This record gives sequence, structure tokens and C-alpha cells, in this order.
Amino acid sequence: MKVIVGVSLFHYVNFIAIAWTLCGLMDIQTEVRVVLKATGFLCLVVVGLPANLTVLLLFCHLRSSRGRLPPNDFILSNLAAVNVVVLLCRGIPQTLVAVGLKHFINDWGCKVVIFAYRMGRAMSICVTALLGCYQSVSVAPSTSHWTILKRWLPAHLPHAIIIFYILNVFICHGAVFYPLAPPINGSIPEYTLNLEFCIVVFPGLEVYMVHGVAYTVRDVAFVGVMVLAAVYMLLVLYRHRQQVKGLQGASQASTGASQAVLLLVCTYVALFGLENMLWGYTLSVSRVLPAVSDVRVFFASCYSALSPVLIITTNRRLAGNFKCFTRTKRTVEDPSAQGESKISCVMA
Repeated sequence: MKVIVGVSLFHYVNFIAIAWTLCGLMDIQTEVRVVLKATGFLCLVVVGLPANLTVLLLFCHLRSSRGRLPPNDFILSNLAAVNVVVLLCRGIPQTLVAVGLKHFINDWGCKVVIFAYRMGRAMSICVTALLGCYQSVSVAPSTSHWTILKRWLPAHLPHAIIIFYILNVFICHGAVFYPLAPPINGSIPEYTLNLEFCIVVFPGLEVYMVHGVAYTVRDVAFVGVMVLAAVYMLLVLYRHRQQVKGLQGASQASTGASQAVLLLVCTYVALFGLENMLWGYTLSVSRVLPAVSDVRVFFASCYSALSPVLIITTNRRLAGNFKCFTRTKRTVEDPSAQGESKISCVMA
């Protein structure tokens, strides 16, 4: 069921994006592209923002009721937080542009929005890679070296998050200098990323390429870590299943967590591949078509909308608390269900 949910959502995203790309690149009808763009980004915002805020609220509830969050949940809560930033700073502006609003942000507003988006997207990559690494260490055999790492890593997860922020501030510093409000007359200079609500004007080819290569190297490095972590988890789970076929109950929680992480990682890697094919194209031309930028940004933002849905459907604690809240709401409307609600909330 969990995999079916993820695959269905991913196919839905692909359908919108492929149709949108064809309309943009083949120049069929501008109106159709605008409708698809508005629909696509509006779906991301309508699905992603409530889902991420729900995940954050559920983790806050777990934190207040049970004390310190487990390491996996701590990482997932950070992922939900940066997802909110991505959707606020890119999903909403793109939706407003699609419905006809273009000149609603000044130069400083563009700098803030673009920098926040790039930091949010970068942290989404880093946090997902960290999640994969942590889960790989968790399922690793308890040898002397792995045991040391298992004890050391959970306490240093906050330090890793801080290091990622520092690294990405350094890499994304250009987002503070180059974004501008779009010109009124519509003329776009060379080596410019045209986002329609803002433009990112690079001083020349060298700066344009340096920033593009820096983003690509960072993304490929962290996605490479995700892939290695996913492969290692698959190998460990396969060996474990072969060794203890009749005693799987003891490791059911660990196996379920690993499968959930694998689903998140695979979803990100698939979207990353699609986005970076378009990013490679943008680096090869001096002026980028708005349709290409739209589709690339759409793929870059999809993970922020899909991941909280996957988290809720694959995380038992969150799913249990989510059911608890919905039953509590029904109890307010129907007092006869109060006993059932109390029992289910205690079990969650």
C-alpha cells in the first residue's frame, strides 16, 4: 500500500510535468501552458503545505508527550521544515505568476525569496542524504566499528544539520547578489534565469557556469551518498531476511523504517534525475525559455510536496497520531465515540 501511494503520486506528477513540457517546448498554446502551470504549482501548494505542517505538528506533539524525538523523527522534522520553505518561496510565487501576477516582488524581495528557496532545496537534499546514512548505520551489523558509529551518530545529528546550513550558505551566496525584479519592458539579458516573478542575472558566462557547476557538484555528491546508502540498506535487509526467515518480528520496526527511507530516497533520486537533465540544458544556452525553467522548478519542488505524504503513510507513530487527532475531532462532534478515541490515542 505504501509503495502504491508513492508510485501513484509520482506518476501523477510526471503526467502533469510531461504534458506541461510538451506544451511549452512545442509552443502549442500559451493559454494551455499557463493553465497547466497554475494547476501544477497549485496542487503542490495545496497538497504540500498542509501535509508538511501536519507532519511538523505531529512531531511537536510527539516531542511534548514523549520527550526527545528518536533520531529518525528528528531528521524527518527538519525535512518537513525545509519543505515548507521551498513551497512558500517557490510554489506560491509560481502560482501567482500563472494567474497573471508578475510584478509583485521588488529587488530585495527577489533576493530573499530566491536565497530562501535555494537554501531550502539544498537542505532538502542534504537532510535526505543524512536520513539515508543514519538508517544505513542503524541496520548495519553490530561489529566493533559499526557499534562506535551507532553510538556517536545520533548525538551529532544536530551538528551535521548546522554544518549543512553553513556549507549551503557558502554555495548559495550568489542568490543574495544576482536576483532582481523582472523588467517592465520584458527584455531579458544574456546568462539569465527567467523565473517570471524574478530574474537571476549573472554578470557573465564564467560566473554563470561556476554557479551552475557548484550546484550540480553538490547535488550529485549528496545524491551519490543517497544511492550508496540505499544500496547498502538493500544488501543488509536481504542478508537479514535470508538469515532469519522465521524470526522477522523482532526486526519488523527496523525493516519498516528502512523501507520508508528507501522510498523517500528513490523518489528523490528519480525527481533529481529529471530536474538535472533540464538544469544541464539551461547551462548550455544563454537564454532559458520560461517553460523550461517552470518544469525544472516544478520537479525540484515536487519532493517537498510528496515527501510529507510518504512520511505520514510510512511512519507508524505519525500515522497513529494522525488517526488519533481525526478520531478526537469526531469525538467532539459525536460524544458517543469518546471511549474508542481514548483507547486509540493511548495505543498511538
